Amino acid sequence: MKKISPIRSLLLLALLLGGVACSSGSKEQKPDPVQLLLVEAQSLARLELATTKLRTTVVIDPKQDGFLGWKRLFGTRRTELELTSQASVSCDLSKLTESMIHSVNDTLVELTLPPLEVQRELEGVHRKVRREADPLRSSLTANEVNELLRQRKELIEETQERALIEARPQLFRAAERSARTRLAPLFAKLGLGMRVSLAPQDAAYLAPSDETNPQ
Repeated sequence: MKKISPIRSLLLLALLLGGVACSSGSKEQKPDPVQLLLVEAQSLARLELATTKLRTTVVIDPKQDGFLGWKRLFGTRRTELELTSQASVSCDLSKLTESMIHSVNDTLVELTLPPLEVQRELEGVHRKVRREADPLRSSLTANEVNELLRQRKELIEETQERALIEARPQLFRAAERSARTRLAPLFAKLGLGMRVSLAPQDAAYLAPSDETNPQ
């Protein structure tokens, strides 16, 4: 067998080591798509994802309500006020963590959203009379309506909260669809397949077996 000279051996070793170094360097320079996705998604910060109208009804009994005695003497039918407010859902992507993103395979990445945040705009409540009491009873003035609503604030809060619980599944489904639409360009930019899902506590509202509020 022909022996390799020491000089040639050193040259081969140098080339081999150089190739390994170049290979290692190229691997180090290649960015991690999951890390890129994390950083870019966090930069989007808070996203407004969905809104819904909450409609509730407040019943005023003309025999019990009113501020002047003669108003309590007439009429037997109720006055119904319809209150309309708005609830919105947002998601703060700055709270996204590395544990919420993982690679399913080389091209598909799954992202779990941070918990959704729900806000009710109580200051923007609109009201209208759906049914007026007996004509013998004078109509409520705007000031009287405001006072009655103030007196029943706690009851109204409970009623609107129940309306929000009923609306939450549909609202969260809309938020999930909106999040996918808003994040799709970012995934496409990074050349990644996308799978976006709600946080477990939010996804529980979408379960068919749980129509209202999960315990």
